[in-house]
Amino acid sequence: MADKEESRDIRTMIQVFRTSEHWAVSLARDILWVAVVVGCIALALYLICGTWPAVVTVESGSMEPHMNIGDLVVVVAPDRFGPVQTWDEAHATGYQKFGDYGDVIIYRPNGQTDFWASIGLLPLSSQHPIIHRAMTWVDAGQPEPSYINIYRGSVTPTDYLPLEISNMTVEGYEILYTGTTPPLGNLTLTPNDLVFSLPPEKYSLPSSYMANGTGFIWYGNVTTHSGYITKGDNNDISDEGHITVNNNQTIEPVEKNWVVGKALFTVPYVGLLPLHIWEVIIVVIVLMVAWDWCAKRKEAATGKKAGKAKNVKKSSRQKK
Repeated sequence: MADKEESRDIRTMIQVFRTSEHWAVSLARDILWVAVVVGCIALALYLICGTWPAVVTVESGSMEPHMNIGDLVVVVAPDRFGPVQTWDEAHATGYQKFGDYGDVIIYRPNGQTDFWASIGLLPLSSQHPIIHRAMTWVDAGQPEPSYINIYRGSVTPTDYLPLEISNMTVEGYEILYTGTTPPLGNLTLTPNDLVFSLPPEKYSLPSSYMANGTGFIWYGNVTTHSGYITKGDNNDISDEGHITVNNNQTIEPVEKNWVVGKALFTVPYVGLLPLHIWEVIIVVIVLMVAWDWCAKRKEAATGKKAGKAKNVKKSSRQKK
């Protein structure tokens, strides 16, 4: 008997929640409806894409012109539609994605994450994943390659040439070069030379070796673990050993379990919404409240008209 009364009470509460015209209940009902719809969409994306988050937003210009700020990227599991192909592998097979050889992967730098990122609410996370191209795979104990593109996004290199080390500049930079003829020593750096550091050494690539739209590879320190070497198409050098993340840590080769997925396709501009998530939430809530207020005013006006019509009918009857 008590169970029947309890179930009846629950049904009554649900019915009241569904039909109540109180503004707070109506707002809660609208929010619940939005949450259910968003949840169903998220579940469908997870089932289709095989990973989470299944969509991410491009937040910087490091992949321009192939991916732009505000693009919404649809992400699939690394093994969905075939394994990840690096630039090196795809250069041999001819496979291209987003304007260059190889797959663009989404990864957590050095495996770093937090609660919000782990449940896919990236706008609330302090550590967003990086969306860059997988250039090659290195095994532990191998020299770590740095891929260099001095033209950034304006030129997509058809090949990357290995660099050799030569003499020193006047400023103390070790000089890199390609080919068989090393440059002279005691050169003075020019504004067009490429300079970078791989502690404890500093390196310079003279502008005279920068020609024909090619990229360069420089092999540095030995890697401590296996992983992907990645690079932004619009960056002049690859991530590992050169980009720092939280706590000023240098990015290491990307282990497979750090990879969220690979980019399938992009939708331009839609990603601007999650980049301004709080503004969007406020606007949506304001619109929901305004819609509810307008609906109630309309109902009240309709009720007043109906009441006036009834009064007119009554008065006409009394006159008769």
